[in-house]
Amino acid sequence: MMKWLPALMIAAILAGNTSRTYGQTADGTSSDYGRLARNIFVGSNEPFADVRGSDEWFSGFSLSGFLQNTSGMWANSSALTNFGRQAGEHHGANSLAVERELMQLDANYLVDADNQFFARFWLVYEPPYLWEAGNIAGPNLVYDKSQSEIYNRYDVRDAYWKSTDGPLTWFAGRQIVTWGESIAFRVGDVVNPQDLSWNFGFANLEQSRLPLWMLHPILSIPSLGPFGANFAEGIWAPAWQPIYDGVSYADERYQGLDSVAGSVNLLAPSGGRFDPYPYPFSIPAQTPAGQQAAFPQIRNFVSPFQTYLLPSDTWANSTEGVRAHTLVENAEITALYWHAHQLNPTNFVIGQAPAGQNLQFEYPELNDLGITLNRPIYLGGETLSSVPLVLRTEGVWQDHTPFNTINPARSSAVVYSSTLNTLVACDLDDLETPWLSSTGGLTTNLEWNNYTILSPNKHLVYGGYAERWRHNEENLLFNANTSWWWGAVSPTFTSIYNPDGDTWELFPNVVLTPPWTNKYSLMLQYIGILGNDKYSSYAGGVFKGKSILLMQFQYNFNLIRGKS
Repeated sequence: MMKWLPALMIAAILAGNTSRTYGQTADGTSSDYGRLARNIFVGSNEPFADVRGSDEWFSGFSLSGFLQNTSGMWANSSALTNFGRQAGEHHGANSLAVERELMQLDANYLVDADNQFFARFWLVYEPPYLWEAGNIAGPNLVYDKSQSEIYNRYDVRDAYWKSTDGPLTWFAGRQIVTWGESIAFRVGDVVNPQDLSWNFGFANLEQSRLPLWMLHPILSIPSLGPFGANFAEGIWAPAWQPIYDGVSYADERYQGLDSVAGSVNLLAPSGGRFDPYPYPFSIPAQTPAGQQAAFPQIRNFVSPFQTYLLPSDTWANSTEGVRAHTLVENAEITALYWHAHQLNPTNFVIGQAPAGQNLQFEYPELNDLGITLNRPIYLGGETLSSVPLVLRTEGVWQDHTPFNTINPARSSAVVYSSTLNTLVACDLDDLETPWLSSTGGLTTNLEWNNYTILSPNKHLVYGGYAERWRHNEENLLFNANTSWWWGAVSPTFTSIYNPDGDTWELFPNVVLTPPWTNKYSLMLQYIGILGNDKYSSYAGGVFKGKSILLMQFQYNFNLIRGKS
């Protein structure tokens, strides 16, 4: 029923007595198809139908969205290896990387001042990619499959009811809640999983988030002394998070698990376009002399080599958390607690050598305690006092984080340690820079992310690799944006640097928008991963050699405008 709601609403509205439509002139006496053509091709922001003046039940209904095409080519990428043919054979270094067609449809229905319904529909189509033919791993890691259907989506992305009763506002349904504020790092952003099957998450954090079915109340709290703008919010999400399309992986990892597949990160298929660079020596039997196996605990592996154990659909596997917000003078402060499970899998060795061993991907429980603090920075002097600087900080302590270990004494290959994930950022917000642009300001962001293992040891390695974790993992992000010709040309330069292997993740872009309308836009982007360590998982080195040139065209449309 949900998928047919937009069509039914449109039919009802266009059949009703609307105050203005694009089949009528202002006085309702004659057709005005020229106005319709101008809306589509020239870029008028007027809706196709305006129902705000109607007394009918649908006067609060609005429908808008966009059509988006993303086309990309591999930029002579060195990491495109076909595992399904001959090991080490490179091919398709300049072949098609992305051809993604997306239609987003947003439906808003304002029942009254206190009740509102929102639904977002995604229709995504991607064609089969020649590079993936025969390159995807099946259940026993044999690279002989293609993967042409998992990137497609035909579903309700968001669907929730919002209701307000005095100081209490609550949201019920499928939604995204963002507690973190980083451009590319996930520190306080602990709630929603990501779909990483079709893109690099660091370069497209917004679209990669997976909504969750949840109850999300927000309670406003009266001011108390110096504490103002107070509110508290809670989240409860069941383990039942169904996804019925986009999870038909060749290795059958989600077979029979559709009802909970949406509760964890959807990773790229093994051997797929956005799969990390694999470590070639998993077990001692495959490891040459002098090399380190990722899992020295496995002495007798049996089929299937790896299986998935997702959190089952039980009350005990529900996720929940609370967050409190306040404003003290010029400082915005929040504190959070989050109880859930890991969103990325951890490799557990199961079984004993005499009977046979293999790997199981599991998602252990976690408890997060976090705090954020944002405040403006005021500099002295006539010149510097007008510089709009903002300090942002986030920190999350996690209890019992799982890590893989190459210590043979740990038969499961997993140990635990508490971790501390912190972010310190300085933002320069829309500074007037006439030397750069007379019609746009300069916005910059500098973020320093530090991930600390509180109980480190020399045996800790990245999952599936023999690359050692460091006590402190560092990333530094720089982002700068300006615009010319009143926003018609808007370039953005974004990069992440990690000292491990001198790794750079670069994703600059420029957005072109006609000055007479915002209905059309064209984005040109480069995504490049450069570095000297292709096994550095945390630094992004595992994506080394997968550089892409992208072009994205978007057409925004406004079909129906209702009361807001």
